[in-house]
Formats: sequence, structure tokens, C-alpha cells
Amino acid sequence: MTERRRREPRQLTGRVAAWPLWKMLLGALIVIPAAAAIALRSAGVAEVFRPPVGPPDTLKHVGTPLPRAPLTVEARYLRRAIAPETGREAEVSEFVGRYNVTRPLARRIYEAAVAQRIDPELAFRLIRVESVFDADAGNRGALGLTQVMLGTARDIDPEVDTSKELLDPDTNMRVGFTNLRNMLVLFKGDVRLAVIAYNRGEVAVQRAMRRGRDPENGYGERVLGARYHGGKPYTGAGLLPETTATTAQQ
Repeated sequence: MTERRRREPRQLTGRVAAWPLWKMLLGALIVIPAAAAIALRSAGVAEVFRPPVGPPDTLKHVGTPLPRAPLTVEARYLRRAIAPETGREAEVSEFVGRYNVTRPLARRIYEAAVAQRIDPELAFRLIRVESVFDADAGNRGALGLTQVMLGTARDIDPEVDTSKELLDPDTNMRVGFTNLRNMLVLFKGDVRLAVIAYNRGEVAVQRAMRRGRDPENGYGERVLGARYHGGKPYTGAGLLPETTATTAQQ
């Protein structure tokens, strides 16, 4: 019976076998700190997935110019990204802030005034005094934003037949501003007399003037003075030129 050969342990050959243990430990001490340093200096997950710095790429597609210098305040770029307000919108914004009304209401008043060639500044003043911007206001038969009597409304527009129709804001302003325009024309652009006549009626104002009396009853001062209107007295002409009114409506 053949004797089995005993298997001797396989001897390691080459450089690995020749490296003593102390050299291997020394190499580990060098490699591990170096790897740790590289890892610390490399971008982490948060760095890799951080949003890009600078203005949003979507703004490039709408033709918004990008700032040349790095931004220090985000709002500076946001103002550039928003189109500046037009002359009309800037005026509407001023009325919104002064009278604490909503932008849609301020815009409706502005457009209704311009449609009748009334200076929007005067229109806002009138409504502030008459109804404090309450479209459902009613006082001794006077109705709506401009506080028009139903009889007066019928004289101006016979199709306005009921109080419900007169309380519609657009109808109410159209009739009220038409009446104010008629007073401005009747009194030849004298804004104070026209405003007083809007309140007292043209007959009462003309009678007082024939008697040599001032028809002022306090109403003209409330509308044209500074107290109820952000500290600013009215200095306008009352009526808009036809060209200005047409341009403002566009």
C-alpha cells in the first residue's frame, strides 16, 4: 500500500512574504490617515445635491437679464425679474395703500373714472367721503359707492330703474362720475363748486351764488382737503383731457 505523502504548508513567495510585519503596520499608519484626509476634503452628499448658486435657470427662458456681479441680497434680483409697474398700475398701487382697499376695487374705480374723463384722484376722494368704499352703502335714498339718488340716476340713464341696479358698483360709478363730470362742465372747471353741487345740487349752489353767498357746506373741504386723504390736498383739474383719458384706458 502506497504511503500517502504528508502535505507541507505552502510557502509564500515573492515580495509579500519578504515584508516583515513591522513594515506592513507602518504602511497602514500612512495610508489610513491619507485616505481619511482625502475623504474629508471631498464633496459629501449634501454638497453634491445642493441647488446651484445663482439666479434660477428658468428666468433665462423669459429673457430676463442675468446680473453681472454676485448678488448679496436676493431681493435685488427678484426686483429685476419682475416687470416694473406701468403708470396706471403705479397710481392704482398708491390708492391701494392710501385708502386701504383691495387692488381689484381700486382698479375698477380707476377705470370707471377714466371712462368718464374724471381724474382718478378726485374719484377716489369722492367715494372715500360718500361711502368709505362700501358698495352696499345707503343713506336717505342715496345708494352705492358714489351715493347717487335713484331719481338722479334715472335722469342720467333712464335704463337704471331700480335700487338693485343702482347698487351694482360699475353702474353706480358710471352714473355718479357722469353726474360729477356734468357738474364740472356746468361750473366751467371750478372743482370746488362742482364737488359742492354734486352734494347739494346745482340749483342750490347757483342760488347761493346769485345771493352772493359761499355755497360751501363743509363737503367741498372734506373731498378736496387733506384730512381724509393721506394728508394731501387736491390740486388737480377734475377733468382729464380726452387724449389722456383714451391713453389711460388702453
